[in-house]
Amino acid sequence: MKTVSENKEFHPIRVLGSRTFRNNRGRNLAAILAIILTTLMFTTLFTLAQSLNRNMIEMTFRQTGSDTQASIRGITEEQAAQIAAHPDVAETGESIVLGLAENTALAGMSVEIRWADDSYAAHSFSAPTTGRMPQAADEVALDIVTLDRLGIPHKLGQAVTLEWRKTPTSDEKISSTFTLVGFWEGNESSYSHLAWVSREYADAMTGDAGDNTGNDPENPYLGLRMLQIGLYTDQNIEGVMDGILADTGLTGLEYSVNLAYSPEMNAAAFQESLPMYLGMALVFVAGYLIIYNIFQISVTADIQFYGRLKTLGASTRQIRKLLYEQADRLCLAGIPAGLLLGWLLGMVLVPVLMGTAEQSSISASPVIFIGSALFSWLTVLISCLRPARIAARISPVEALRMNDADGTVPSGSSRKTSSARSRKALSSRSQKAHRHRPGNASLFSMALANLGRNKKRTVTVVCSLTLGLVLLSCFYAQNAAFDMEKYLADLTLADFELSEATSEDYFNGYDPHGTTLSSDLVSRAESLDGLEETGHLYSAQVDWEMTKDTIQNLAAFYTEDRLADWETYDSAGADQLRDALDSGMASAILLGLDGIPLNTITQAGCIMAGSYDAQEFSTGSYVLAVGPSVEPGTIPDTIPAPTPGTEVTLNGQSYTVMAVVYPLNPVTAGASQQNAAGRFEMQFILPANVFRAQWPDHTLRKLFLNVDDAHLEEAQAFLDSYTETVNPGLPVVSRQSMASQYEAETRSSAVTGSAISIVIALVGILNFVNSMVTAIVSRRREFAVIQSIGMTKKQLRRMLVNEGLCYAVITLAASYLLGSLAVG
Repeated sequence: MKTVSENKEFHPIRVLGSRTFRNNRGRNLAAILAIILTTLMFTTLFTLAQSLNRNMIEMTFRQTGSDTQASIRGITEEQAAQIAAHPDVAETGESIVLGLAENTALAGMSVEIRWADDSYAAHSFSAPTTGRMPQAADEVALDIVTLDRLGIPHKLGQAVTLEWRKTPTSDEKISSTFTLVGFWEGNESSYSHLAWVSREYADAMTGDAGDNTGNDPENPYLGLRMLQIGLYTDQNIEGVMDGILADTGLTGLEYSVNLAYSPEMNAAAFQESLPMYLGMALVFVAGYLIIYNIFQISVTADIQFYGRLKTLGASTRQIRKLLYEQADRLCLAGIPAGLLLGWLLGMVLVPVLMGTAEQSSISASPVIFIGSALFSWLTVLISCLRPARIAARISPVEALRMNDADGTVPSGSSRKTSSARSRKALSSRSQKAHRHRPGNASLFSMALANLGRNKKRTVTVVCSLTLGLVLLSCFYAQNAAFDMEKYLADLTLADFELSEATSEDYFNGYDPHGTTLSSDLVSRAESLDGLEETGHLYSAQVDWEMTKDTIQNLAAFYTEDRLADWETYDSAGADQLRDALDSGMASAILLGLDGIPLNTITQAGCIMAGSYDAQEFSTGSYVLAVGPSVEPGTIPDTIPAPTPGTEVTLNGQSYTVMAVVYPLNPVTAGASQQNAAGRFEMQFILPANVFRAQWPDHTLRKLFLNVDDAHLEEAQAFLDSYTETVNPGLPVVSRQSMASQYEAETRSSAVTGSAISIVIALVGILNFVNSMVTAIVSRRREFAVIQSIGMTKKQLRRMLVNEGLCYAVITLAASYLLGSLAVG
């Protein structure tokens, strides 16, 4: 008679695998569900990681204003043609800068007037989506943000007037009226907006100015030619660019590599995606726990079947192959469904994580599906290793003794003592049977004892359930730890904060005579119903000869190590400080405050040194110095500011420094004043009335309003109407909008974290259900025996319920302990 291993044409193992697979549909369904959930989470996390990486790069492209690998500023037309002809260059785009738009309606915006070819416009995210690029001298294309500020409808053919100067110091302002021939959504991530004009108009304006290299401080814009360079590769960009310039004989040109292609950007993208990769590790653990348990239960339930196969001559390798083939069949059924569902879930979560649905890009990279399928298959394969080894090494005699209560399999040297262990096991079971007789044990103690019959399975199920609960606890604790008030304190001090349009104009500078916060607007805002409190902030910037005390404090605080660290991110600021220490000259920014901002920045927690006396301060003989940006409560050994009690002379007036305060972003942040000297800056605070006496022509920089809860919506409606109908350029920050933004940001991380935790918890529940159902099925004979000696069906159900409750109690206790340790 031929053995199973000798009948090669019949392929018995494959036939047995197919029949065994069809025979265990319930068990297969549990395994397929586990594989689907595991693959779903792998795919979702891969989708989130890839999409985050893609969106971060896209965001950096938009912030830098280009998606090409390199760019050159201040190049001639001939040089640009030489570079474009090089074989390593895939594409180039050219642009000529004319100047900045200075329309009153565009105050606080940087709108660059330029000519560009189609390639440059497309790679700058500024190609018209409606209409076309300008061709005639009287044509222009703008983004809709600029159109809205100018009050021009989004329709082709509209008249557009732009005012600009050929040089910043020129007294002559050019006013040109164009016809709108194209517009687009606009690049909200970029600081500058673009107004495209025709080459004909650009040539007429530059005239005989020649090529501008950008080195003339008197003429930084007019005729400045920009070149974008697209390469065939994203690798070793600097090496490729150096080769191109060397081959063309243009080694003297300086180029810039797009930040999106820098190693720092790749590191930042990886850091953002790191939680997703850590999540994958947790998914692997959760998937392993349930799939391992399913295969372990399967092997235990069918162990006598594998023993009979051994009797018929099946080899160890064939039995392992039988199990692996079943695993592959399960993967074939579960992985495709998990890939599809996971990607769909990723499509939902990516906009939530990014905080916006409009600009979120969902990656469909093959890496997502190949990586997820591979990780899922490896999880299943690793989960099968031990059960397959148990099934393959079982002997026919051992298979007859093995049951659900005793899932261990003797192997190696331990087989010599298997008989002894069997006798001990029988003795132990006799003792347990005696303890479990009605009258000797309660249903609860019997349930608890049943959990101990297969400790590995119990531990596996508890770990699987605990993992999901601990993760959920961690994500909840993380989101609950966010402090709304602390978050809002860095953004706004009042219910509404209205600013001069140029207050944050870091390109052109702050205009102290701006008209955004007009007397009419201020009067109407301060007449709102339900107004509880107001506050004003004025600003002026003057040259200041520092006191010896101040110079000593600055020198002591800014050590060489601290300066070296400063230079890594702001070399100009470090150089300004060195110049100030050498010359003794700095730039003083005087802030005139009253009401809300003054009351907030003089609270006890905001005083770094000295003390604040409101009555004395109101006399006008004192100032408050603003200290360094350090954590509140941190007081440096030496504060880089005038020492409280010393005198300073500001704008010809002498003041005594009353105290040094911590900087407060809504008060101290903002652009330097237009035409400021470019020196190291220090800030001082005066009472608003004292400030107004010295600078009566300066207008408000910020207006703060607090309104009672009953009138918040009415105040918001007034400001919305004003920005829509009167001045679209009015910057308004409301506490309510900031709170909504905060909730959106925390909701994104909360939803993502909770989704991961819930799916892992579902895996644990599935593991628990599968274990309980399998245990019940495999113990039917045992249940019949205990019912025959008097246990009722009701008692049997109660015992099984108690087993479930024991799982729940153990899981909750473990989750509480581990969750407490994880949360800290």
